[in-house]
Amino acid sequence: MPVVIDELEDYLAGIDGLSVNRLVGADGNGYLVIKIDNIDAGSLAGRSCEIAILRSMEQPWVPQAALHIRPLLVPMGTHSTQQSPIGSEWQYFSRRYDRVPTPKSFLAHVFTVLAEI
Repeated sequence: MPVVIDELEDYLAGIDGLSVNRLVGADGNGYLVIKIDNIDAGSLAGRSCEIAILRSMEQPWVPQAALHIRPLLVPMGTHSTQQSPIGSEWQYFSRRYDRVPTPKSFLAHVFTVLAEI
């Protein structure tokens, strides 16, 4: 069954080490913000960050090919990044997600992106 953004938000809120909030970006769009207390793997292991995703009400929910990350984790313009429309403290990472999203598989996608940086 296709996921809706509310199901993703509820799933993430129930996971230890994560917190979830909402944010309206400088672009006027609503975002779901996932605070990660500890990145588990890769060159960023041990760091914390926030990941914002467009909080689209489409049904089924289809994730954009974008993760917005704060603080800046890599130099702007590297690793397929650019300034995020959310605000100057956010970095836009261009990353496709080409599956039917489930809350669990989308969270795995987020952690995979972070581990590969």
